[in-house]
Amino acid sequence: MLGDDAIGVLAGSGFGVTPHVDFIAALADRLKIDLSATLTVMRHLPLWIDGPQHAELRRKVAAFLAEDRAAKLARATTRIRHVVVRTLGTDGSEHVDLFRMVSEVVDLFMEELTGLPRPEGDPSCMPSIFSSNLGVAARRRLEAMLKQQFVQANDLFPNEPIELHALRVGQFVMGRDALIGTLGLSLHHHLASLGEQKVNARRLPSIPTHTGLPAIGRISSFAQTVAGCPVSAGALIECRLDSLAGRPAADRRHFFGVGPHLCLGRPLSLALWECVADVLAELEIQLTTTEFALAQNDVFDIPLVFTARKSPPSRLLSGYPV
Repeated sequence: MLGDDAIGVLAGSGFGVTPHVDFIAALADRLKIDLSATLTVMRHLPLWIDGPQHAELRRKVAAFLAEDRAAKLARATTRIRHVVVRTLGTDGSEHVDLFRMVSEVVDLFMEELTGLPRPEGDPSCMPSIFSSNLGVAARRRLEAMLKQQFVQANDLFPNEPIELHALRVGQFVMGRDALIGTLGLSLHHHLASLGEQKVNARRLPSIPTHTGLPAIGRISSFAQTVAGCPVSAGALIECRLDSLAGRPAADRRHFFGVGPHLCLGRPLSLALWECVADVLAELEIQLTTTEFALAQNDVFDIPLVFTARKSPPSRLLSGYPV
């Protein structure tokens, strides 16, 4: 489904979430591999849950995200501005790795939001908890990463119950890939639209122009007609969020979903985007993309390579430490 039809499905009451939790549980049982940390995280994310349990999980997530929100955003903003200015404003090199910058910005944001340090390893090689196509080795690597984050959560917050640890780990892994993809894609298209203009010639729009999550699946709860097409009970419907790219900001807000599963992190995600926009609006430099390629990922559109040439190579900004 595209555009308004996709929005209608996401907002409609005749559709359920994909049974991804059941799929992973069955996979673990069939392959005889330990995916306990993966399943613990997934069962504490309202994304794959319907009914009364979904409403209860959303209340818990909303409370978690609201706790000390202003202070977390303030700390994240300070750190993010430093990373962007260090990479684009004060670094003397002509060539810049924008994927690394975007990844670091998102990781800093998630660290402040969840209280957990980023997982170790190459950010471009971290397996996604959302994927249905991971091999056994990648699933074991993901499981080990999640278990390490649970250990860190217990060390940093020893008096919290396991469900709060799961919320912290879950918010990190749920938001990271989508944010890196959304910021990376939107920044890439913005730079292309600028041509030879400097990055402060036109401010980033208030809503990202592209989304790192191209589609969301829904299951038809009963036989029905959707956008003029007959759909059987249990059929999977793919709602293409990327079809909203280039549409007005009011439509692009639906990148974060709509209806009962609207992303609770939308205000925080937009605050992160606004922070990046503020810094870029102060930079007297031109950025020209030199290489851009997406990673092979069955869920997200995430840059694997995103580099640019900066002109002039170095531009010191008043008010920023070097």
